[in-house]
Amino acid sequence: MVRVLLFLLLNLFVIARLQMLYRYADVTALAFSQGKAQENALSQLERGNEAEGTFSQAVLWKFEGKSAVRFEGTGREREVSLYKMKGQQGAIFGDGLDSGRYFTEGEHSVCLLDRETVRRLFGSENVLGMKVKQKETEFEIAGILEGEQPLCVVSAGEGEDFDGIAAKKARKTFSSKAAFGLLETALGGMGQQRIDGHLYYMTACLFYFVLLALLLVIGGGKRRKRKVIAVLCMFLAAEVLVLGLKLALAGSDYLPSYWSDFEFFVQLFEEKKQQIQELLHHQEFASWQQMFWGWQQTVFAEILIGGFGTALIDGQ
Repeated sequence: MVRVLLFLLLNLFVIARLQMLYRYADVTALAFSQGKAQENALSQLERGNEAEGTFSQAVLWKFEGKSAVRFEGTGREREVSLYKMKGQQGAIFGDGLDSGRYFTEGEHSVCLLDRETVRRLFGSENVLGMKVKQKETEFEIAGILEGEQPLCVVSAGEGEDFDGIAAKKARKTFSSKAAFGLLETALGGMGQQRIDGHLYYMTACLFYFVLLALLLVIGGGKRRKRKVIAVLCMFLAAEVLVLGLKLALAGSDYLPSYWSDFEFFVQLFEEKKQQIQELLHHQEFASWQQMFWGWQQTVFAEILIGGFGTALIDGQ
């Protein structure tokens, strides 16, 4: 009974995590060496996007190093990672805005702070419209970001160079490979790191449904003497596998023209392994950390589901 309960709870956990990962399935980003992304890349991307409608949001970012922000009213300060951004910050943070708003194009002397920094400086989260200082520059707080990553985001000025670009696909089913191609064309070069939210949702989703299908096949094989149940398990396994392929939104990025294309799968594996390793070692923003941690937790829970599922089948 305990095994059954744990098996069900793990499935509920995985389903909830898959829903979270689905929110990131439209995320694409390219990181470059410091200051290698040009400001005009955003306008070029916007012009190209008018006809294609590939992206719904895009933003350039630049890391300015560690800096202290302080609130004059209490005299408190905290060291944060200072970023300058141009464009729509939602392309990076998504719905991770705890309160307030993102600042708009051309709006200056405003900032976004993380929730923990706000608590430490003010002792309260009701701080929208209040001001903090970074060195001798004063910024009005426009929004509060979720998470505890010490962060201050301000508007970039004219003529800035940037470290990377992030964009949200207008459709989650749009090829990430094609989206990266458009981003690299706009920036005039290949990025040093690719962040593809669809990769993490797709792999976790497909692994889950393949695992369920395998458990059904194993369960049916254990009951060969009861032909009706065995056939039903095989039929359900096929249905689960088809459903998984549909929900995973695999598309042309992961499905070759013909299944015997071994070279396609080898190259695909190497590319995606490299992307996962890169994000493992460098997660620029809390939203990317949450995506990667969520993916790791989901895969681990799915492995446990396989173990508990096999034990339940053998125990019956």
